[in-house]
Amino acid sequence: MRARSSTYPEPGRAGPASRLPGLTLAILLLTLGLRAGTGQAQYGNPGMPGGSDPVPGTSIGRPRFAIDAALQPGDGASEVRIDYRMGRDELLFERTGGGYSAAYEVRVIFYKAKGGGQVTGDAFEKSLRVKNYAETRLRGADIIDHVSMRVPPGKYKVQVVITDLVADRMSGAEIPFEVQEGAQSPIWFSDLSLGTVTDSSGTGGDPRDRFTPVPARRFGLDLPHIGVLGEIVDGRPVPAEGAQESYRIGVRVSNDLQEEVWKGDTTLVRAGARTPFLLRPRLRGLEAGSYRIALELLQPSVTLAGKKKPVAIRRERNFDVEQTSENLAWDSRTSLEVLRYVASEGEKAEMDRLEGPDARKAFWESFWRRRDPTPDTDRNEQQEEFYRRVQYCNQHFSAGIAGWRTDMGRIYIRLGAPDEVVRNPFNFDRPPEEIWYYYQSQRRFVFIDRDGFGRFEKDDKLSSAEE
Repeated sequence: MRARSSTYPEPGRAGPASRLPGLTLAILLLTLGLRAGTGQAQYGNPGMPGGSDPVPGTSIGRPRFAIDAALQPGDGASEVRIDYRMGRDELLFERTGGGYSAAYEVRVIFYKAKGGGQVTGDAFEKSLRVKNYAETRLRGADIIDHVSMRVPPGKYKVQVVITDLVADRMSGAEIPFEVQEGAQSPIWFSDLSLGTVTDSSGTGGDPRDRFTPVPARRFGLDLPHIGVLGEIVDGRPVPAEGAQESYRIGVRVSNDLQEEVWKGDTTLVRAGARTPFLLRPRLRGLEAGSYRIALELLQPSVTLAGKKKPVAIRRERNFDVEQTSENLAWDSRTSLEVLRYVASEGEKAEMDRLEGPDARKAFWESFWRRRDPTPDTDRNEQQEEFYRRVQYCNQHFSAGIAGWRTDMGRIYIRLGAPDEVVRNPFNFDRPPEEIWYYYQSQRRFVFIDRDGFGRFEKDDKLSSAEE
């Protein structure tokens, strides 16, 4: 299967993918087993980098939803908790006695990462009832829930399909996940969940009551309210009544260049075999991009049996920060400059006349409001896809300058991932080259690394005339 390429539509028009019925996309996903493939030549297409940290998933059809997974410790088989978040306006409500109701099914299947054999699966039926039609369209009133399953140790591909039982349409997403063998350390962290803290007035009680998960791990205007939920699992004997033990946890947030952007620590009193916690890193003014939050147990130190030196007890999670009108103010000129790749000539002229951060902020907001394919929802899919591409370019094409400023970055942002990539790194009679093919638009772009330092520039003679 080749990756779909797409250009950005004119303001006020939906892109090509948004015109495909959600059910058609879902059937395609199910037919392919939800396994996204890409055409290959010598190398595969550019894609988001992987890692040991589980990656959240987002469906491409409707109903649109986001999922994330976390391992919760348990007796025997480990319990995997799958959080999902879905706007209620993604569901079709039908009128019933005294109100409106919707129903949907969440189907979860664990496949082996190698071989693809199904290990376990289950289906969960959910319902929602509201009093009036206006409540079926409330923006921001998302459905936030989870399902849990016990799964043996192993590496998996987890498929989640949500079916709107009233509209009879479905969509799916897939995420990799690993259930590790039993803990070798007497003290360890459970998986972390990222979300927002809805009530900061107190710290007593169960921290889960003040936490709202964000399965997509994408934060924008809600970044100042970000929270990290987890547990410390302690297999040591519980201290006698009246005695008290505590943990000291270090927290570090770094960007995709491994630069530290925030650091802190906190102390927790042990609550028994499992001590839940909810941490609040103060993350304000972060630029749009990818970040990683890492927790480390600083005290007490842990030494494994047969070892002399303490081991590091850590847990990490990736998350993304979206470009918003708030963090735009930190570097508004650069934040607008990248928009020129998809702006009209009239918008470019308007940008040239802008003076001051307030004017640039207002322009940025109206720019994306005009391009919102679903203005009645909280999401702006065109904006999300644009900044996903910018982020990818900065991660993969930077060579002395920001990746979005390079020739590769410009074309990737405008056209998306190529259908096919051919790399010729060891030419005898010419510099290394990379060729991108876009079959639907019949375009070819040839990039040459003339100085051998990875700075690929577009060769206009060998490339398509139009971008």
